[in-house]
Amino acid sequence: EVLGYDVSDDQAIRQAVFELDALPWKSWLQPFNIVSLGDAQHFDIRVRPDELSSPFNWRVTTEAGEQTGGTLIPAELPEIGEYYIDGVRYCAHRQTLADLPMGYHQIELSNQRERVRVTLAVAPQRCFEGNNDSLKPNVESLSQNTESHERLWGVSCQLYTLRSRRNWGIGDFTDLEELIEFSAAAGMDLVGLNPLHAPHMEGADIASPYSPSDRRFLNPLYIDPERVQEFGDSDKVSTLVKNRVFKRKLAGLRASRLVDYDGVTALKYWVFEEIFRVFRHRHLQQGSTRAKSFHNFVRQYGEPLQAFSQHESEHSGLLVHCAKDPRFHQYLQWIAGEQLEQCQALALAQGMKVGLMRDLAVGAVRGGAEVEGKQTLFCDGATIGAPPDAFAQEGQNWNLPALDPIALRQDNYRHFIQLLQANMSHCGALRIDHVMGLLRLWWCLPNVPGGAYVYYPLEDLLAILRLESHRKQCVVIGEDMGVVPDDLRSRMAATAVYSNKVFYFERTPDQQFKRPQDHQVDALLMVTNHDVSTLAGWWNGTDLQLRSDCGLLDKEQELPGLLGQRQEDKARLLAWLQSQQLLPANRVSGLADTGKPFDITLCAAILNANARSRSRMMLFQLDDLQLLEEPVNIPGSYREYPNWRRKQRVETKALFEDPNIQALLASTYQERKQCKTG
Repeated sequence: EVLGYDVSDDQAIRQAVFELDALPWKSWLQPFNIVSLGDAQHFDIRVRPDELSSPFNWRVTTEAGEQTGGTLIPAELPEIGEYYIDGVRYCAHRQTLADLPMGYHQIELSNQRERVRVTLAVAPQRCFEGNNDSLKPNVESLSQNTESHERLWGVSCQLYTLRSRRNWGIGDFTDLEELIEFSAAAGMDLVGLNPLHAPHMEGADIASPYSPSDRRFLNPLYIDPERVQEFGDSDKVSTLVKNRVFKRKLAGLRASRLVDYDGVTALKYWVFEEIFRVFRHRHLQQGSTRAKSFHNFVRQYGEPLQAFSQHESEHSGLLVHCAKDPRFHQYLQWIAGEQLEQCQALALAQGMKVGLMRDLAVGAVRGGAEVEGKQTLFCDGATIGAPPDAFAQEGQNWNLPALDPIALRQDNYRHFIQLLQANMSHCGALRIDHVMGLLRLWWCLPNVPGGAYVYYPLEDLLAILRLESHRKQCVVIGEDMGVVPDDLRSRMAATAVYSNKVFYFERTPDQQFKRPQDHQVDALLMVTNHDVSTLAGWWNGTDLQLRSDCGLLDKEQELPGLLGQRQEDKARLLAWLQSQQLLPANRVSGLADTGKPFDITLCAAILNANARSRSRMMLFQLDDLQLLEEPVNIPGSYREYPNWRRKQRVETKALFEDPNIQALLASTYQERKQCKTG
């Protein structure tokens, strides 16, 4: 019913089945066709009996404008399928093609009465795996359980949590550059980030990067205003930033333990408005070279940017006059994109193999620009979530509108392509949150208790993912934790979509921690991430206490048992470290030593052991270097805990200049780059 079908009407059901199953046979060509590089390329034509012996003219036009074509007679081509409609036999015949390059090409088919034009996507068989051999597979070495590839490593953080003496109360792209410089100097290859999507400014909570307004565009709060050309050109802004009241507000925003989104937004958007006015007066009205660059950007991003900026001008709720001008929001996207691009360029210039790893959220909120601008693609009555499991016994509802798989295909996957193109820009890798959404999503339905799985066109989506991965030179990681079918993991492995593992869950059947040499090779191993406890929080048990305080655990019935299990897990961790000959000198293996609090030596041992992992990529959180106990997010909480707001404890510069941290990173580098596991 949420897809618009009347399930109480048998005739309506039959009509729907006919439209989905039979009706495509009445069209010569399918609107979107996919073939793989390396396979015999072709397109299939479906015809009625009276068209079998008729000549058709066909032509293929590549993206580069090159053309090939000819004349075909269906009866003379191999038959590859049939379908009967009202007693009439429709049949499909295959026309082979010369090898076409990767890309989206156009097929045109015509006879004396009709002409049709459809898309033919030619996709590589595997995703992009890097410009060097560091990520490419070596089948022989894998079978021998030896290391032949360079094992990459890096740090992950939520960008808004970064501290510095110069930011405006929220981590920004200049802070990211600073993190890149320190990380590259320590020998790291990548920096993992939270989703950078445009937030829903009118929403009750703009903090969550996983509940955005539009995943195709960036969060302007990450802009460093002081690096924008118009900032220095504005006398009004120059006067403002010297004002004592402004300085006091800025100091308060920087010093706060949590990101004050309302305060940061008010301050930044006041300045954004002023610098946009300068840009409008000095450049747009004068037709300057800088204005031409802006217009080229707007042209390049086309209709999606136009729709987004129009939506923001009508619904942002921002208390600045320029917010009503769509060009204001286009200007901010232009600036944000430039600053992010500079971050990735810096990472590569500093010698990082991958650079930035961006994150694509699984959905967008109702009322935001993405859903409102593509209403025919999303279902009004269904949201996505997760079925009941050990972590959420009643299941999860993420309150994100469900994407209609039928409408997605009928739209020739344009929205999916736009999402990938946007999020693979200015980075070297993309993590896809909840990659199971390529195969199926759990829909929370109004009239179905619990919900139901709805399936998506996996092979089509994987092909597009592979194609865009190569076009953007972007490695792909799929977040595949939880209840993920084996066939999806098999397809991921076959198409070079790397798995995403978390250290806590890398266990043997008897719950022992896996040996690093037994980890999955084609994977990104995260020591911790935004959805699990920090190392200090896990070891000290404060994560369980926090969950209890938030009402997610019963203090009397559940908490004591979980604390007991944690003690056993801590003993397993110490035994694991001892087996790796990495047990700190101030620790002993076994339950007797699980009561000592977490410290930097234990942190170093855990990171060093994980650095030995066979997984091709390994990330640790910036939080863990500071022994932070409070997580940035507690899944399942909303009002009970200030999710997506907690900052780092110290400034990035101070952290990386700490001799203890430098020694820890040096030892981790040695383990990652020089230790061979076999």
